[in-house]
Order: sequence, then C-alpha cells, then structure tokens
Amino acid sequence: MKKVWFLGLGLSLALAGCSDSGSDKEKKDEAASSEENQDVAGDLMDFYLNLTTTVNGVDIDLNGYEEAMAGEEPPTGDELTTLKDSAAASAKASAEAVEGMEIPESLGDQKEAVESFKSTLAESYNMKAEALATEGETDLTAADEKLNEAENQIKDILDEAGLVSSSLISDING
Repeated sequence: MKKVWFLGLGLSLALAGCSDSGSDKEKKDEAASSEENQDVAGDLMDFYLNLTTTVNGVDIDLNGYEEAMAGEEPPTGDELTTLKDSAAASAKASAEAVEGMEIPESLGDQKEAVESFKSTLAESYNMKAEALATEGETDLTAADEKLNEAENQIKDILDEAGLVSSSLISDING
C-alpha cells in the first residue's frame, strides 16, 4: 500500500512540475509579446515624431501663406504672387520629405497602414503644390480634406498601437 501511495505522490509531483513549466513558458511568451508591442509602439512614435519634425522644417512658407490668407487683410498683387510661389515650393518639398521617410521594419503588421498614411499625406501636399501653382484664386479645400484623411489614418494607427493619438494637423501646422 505504501508503494502505491509513494507512486501516487511521485506522479502528482511530476504532473505539478510539468504544469508549472508550461505556465512559465506562457509567461515568457506573454512577456516577449508585450516587449515586442512596446518596441513597435516606440518605433511608431519615433517615426511619427521624426515625420512631423521633418515636415515642420520644410513647410514654413506654406504655413505662412495659409496664415496670411486667413488673416483680416489677405495679401494681394506681387506680395500674393511671391507668397504663393514660396508656398508651392514649400508644399512640394513637404511632399518629397514625406515620401522620403523610412518606415521602420519593426512595425510589422502596421507597416502597410503607415505606408498608406504616408501616401495620403504626401498626396495632400502635392495637391496643395498644384493648387498653388495655378493662376487665379487658390482653392485648397480638396487638399485639406486629404490632410484630414491622413490625420484620421494616423490616429487609427496610433490608437491600434496603444498610443495616445495626436492631431497631425496641429503637429505639422503648429
């Protein structure tokens, strides 16, 4: 009887040891997954901050034009022509800067969404450049709608990564 009891005790301890090692493996997998998500979120935030900083470095004249046009007395004549030319060049440079941004490989599943966002944002700047290059009144409505689309895309991407979403429009026009 003692032999059966010892055998039962030994089997119980062996089973308990096996189940603990399984839970340790699960804990390690969860920790690795959590660390990977933090890396993705960090790389995504670095990309976003780098993008906004880069764009802010080249869209100064575009922001100046939009601010001047929203003022109480918008410029006219030669001053307007000069502002439009500078803004068009600034918008084109902004589109090129966005297109040139490298998307981190570590973004994995989100890389495609970030590529789509990047494309939408660049398209918005290209639309502004084209509108500013035309003669007559400049209508940036369609380009601004495209910019709003890009803002919604990046908000979704940041939310999905567990990051606090930011206002792209404020970040690049601020």
